[in-house]
Amino acid sequence: MNLTLSQAAEGFILTKEVSGCSPHTITSYELALRRLKEFFSPGDLLTNLTADDVRAFIRHLQTSEFPQPGAVERPPKTLSSKTVRNIHAALSSLWTWAVEEGYTKVHVVRAVTPPKPEAPQIEALTEEQIRAILAAVDHSAPWKNSPNTRYTRPRLLRLRDRATVLFLLDTGVRASELVNLTLADVDLRAGTVQVRGKSRMGSGQGKQRTVYLGKTSRKALWQYLTAREEKEKAAPLFTTLEGRKQDRRHLGRHLSRLGERAGVPRVYPHRFRHTFALNFLRQLPNIYALQRLMGHSDLKMMRRYLALAQADCAAAHRAASPVDNWCL
Repeated sequence: MNLTLSQAAEGFILTKEVSGCSPHTITSYELALRRLKEFFSPGDLLTNLTADDVRAFIRHLQTSEFPQPGAVERPPKTLSSKTVRNIHAALSSLWTWAVEEGYTKVHVVRAVTPPKPEAPQIEALTEEQIRAILAAVDHSAPWKNSPNTRYTRPRLLRLRDRATVLFLLDTGVRASELVNLTLADVDLRAGTVQVRGKSRMGSGQGKQRTVYLGKTSRKALWQYLTAREEKEKAAPLFTTLEGRKQDRRHLGRHLSRLGERAGVPRVYPHRFRHTFALNFLRQLPNIYALQRLMGHSDLKMMRRYLALAQADCAAAHRAASPVDNWCL
């Protein structure tokens, strides 16, 4: 049976959904295959595509500009090397499925070398920037067109946003992990949170780990939950003001808007994760403890954090050296 690209994409996605892939993984596959069908044609036959066709597609991804998602309209830009590598991996998975199912005999993607990985950018927030963001939270504008909730919704919004910022900063959790937390996952008295990490394909829930909240973060979270008056343990820990579960896109947009009000550029969930990691290592240079807290499978990223933290210490010593400053 000769499948069109559209048919192959449909069958592949259905197979991945049945196998238990996470919604985030499915969305990533769908985006990659949509780009593939836009470059060629949904009616093109899968068996007609060659390795050179895939190379031309990868080159198109590397050189073309694409719209940027988000709440704020931004100019189009080229895709990162990581994004192109992810699309290459999605295509490889599609052809693996097609070969296993007998829809094609040749795995053309294996002949195409993916782009070299680029080191992920580590962009932390300073103490001054965090204080500016919290100040923006405390001065949230009144809720528009809701005169009956003037004194409840703005207050709930401030409490939620303050708790969210402190939670991200104190735990270093990923955005996907934060939005999937429930009330049952948190023990405010002990200051512990049970986090479900990123799941592998077909494995269902990700590996669980424990992260910790300090006194200030616990107080902020308690104030928010008390104002919400939510009792159901299965309820989301952080919700929209309408009481619905947040998603990663909603969280990212809201933090970006907070950053704009605070005058802090590029505020996004993962930047709090970087900030947590660097400040942890500045206080306690233990990459193994940090690896457990952040849920990384290896130490590669931990070593990059440690190198930056040690560079900070070296710069601080150069600025504070009494021997040099006193001209002894």
